[in-house]
Amino acid sequence: MKISKEVQAQARRLMRLCIGADGLMNEATIRQVADKIATEKPRNYLALLTAFTELVRQERAAHTATITSAVPLTAAEQAAITAKLNARHAGLIYEWQVDSTLIAGLTVKVGDNVTDSSIRTRIEQLSKTL
Repeated sequence: MKISKEVQAQARRLMRLCIGADGLMNEATIRQVADKIATEKPRNYLALLTAFTELVRQERAAHTATITSAVPLTAAEQAAITAKLNARHAGLIYEWQVDSTLIAGLTVKVGDNVTDSSIRTRIEQLSKTL
């Protein structure tokens, strides 16, 4: 579906209304905006709803921390990681994953930023330099 610049601008304005003073999305406001678009059906409402949904998805991805470890982390380890990340980024949503191919270590992804301290990556880097 082709989304015009006008519709994209309108979706961005609606998205700004859904961001609170703390810089975080307000889920209730997002639902109200989406419901209002769906019920009133303004001109190009499908394109507007699509653009708005994409902006919400992008904003949520920017505030999601995905932590992948080689073994399941204990509650204390998760709390320590959460505390360090909360000091840098407010209002993160945490997703914990286990990937045994990492061998050891962690990868932390917050939005587009990835910090990879896994043994697998270090071995791959060493193999490239040899």
